[in-house]
Amino acid sequence: MIFNMRKIFIVLLFLTNISFVIHSENQDYHIDIDSTGIFNSKLKNKEKEIVESGGTLIRSISSMKKLCVNKTEQTKLVIEPMQAKIKSGYIAEIINFRPYKGNEDLIERINDAMSDFLSYTEIPYWSEHAQKWFPLYNYAEVTGIITNGNITTINETLEMDMFGRFHSQIDIENYGNYFLYKLKNKDKLKFHGMFTVVKPEEMRSIVAVFKVQDSWLIYAVGGANIIRLPFINARAEPAFTGRVKAFADFVFKKIDKTGKNTQSTVDKTNATFE
Repeated sequence: MIFNMRKIFIVLLFLTNISFVIHSENQDYHIDIDSTGIFNSKLKNKEKEIVESGGTLIRSISSMKKLCVNKTEQTKLVIEPMQAKIKSGYIAEIINFRPYKGNEDLIERINDAMSDFLSYTEIPYWSEHAQKWFPLYNYAEVTGIITNGNITTINETLEMDMFGRFHSQIDIENYGNYFLYKLKNKDKLKFHGMFTVVKPEEMRSIVAVFKVQDSWLIYAVGGANIIRLPFINARAEPAFTGRVKAFADFVFKKIDKTGKNTQSTVDKTNATFE
């Protein structure tokens, strides 16, 4: 999410079949998503209602084959780079429609929100295991920024309590009528420094913003090829869930013109591993 969804919001997120809902700032908004040709039969009716009313839906899935969108000229900007490295594991897709009218500057707002990298250490997330609040990231440092035309590449050092410090690369592409945010890890991620759980470039998140009919669509996929071991899953699942929720709340509060501190709700009814 992502969805900076993701950043590992998108980022390591990703459990199986969990939905997070962030209510829309536009209470009267509605879009007929069947007319867009974007979605397939994997989008459930209750999820469809959330999306059509302008709510934010985060679907946690175990495989790229379970995405609920078709590969169109727009969605393939997200899907194809993800499929190149991510097949299965912890994956989430984020969907949010917003009216274009009144949100003409949405790309600028989401660019600002997701480019505030150093603020990641100020995002709190709730640890179910420890029953206390922790920062989403323990450490964040920008080590280099290069801009070439419409593309800005940022190199960062991040630290997460389960994986220690690692280098990441972010590419932000702003073409005015659409926007892309791409994150990937450059180092191995080791579980408490003991063994590798993610290889370089196998933790990724991509956020796209583009126009569909008279609306903006924010569409993102994030995931990581992480081996599933029973003694890891018991800790990893709620940790990833908490990080997804924390990052999603952070980003959508920043781009919501009302400035509301909107909290997502979590449904773990179908949070089972295959």
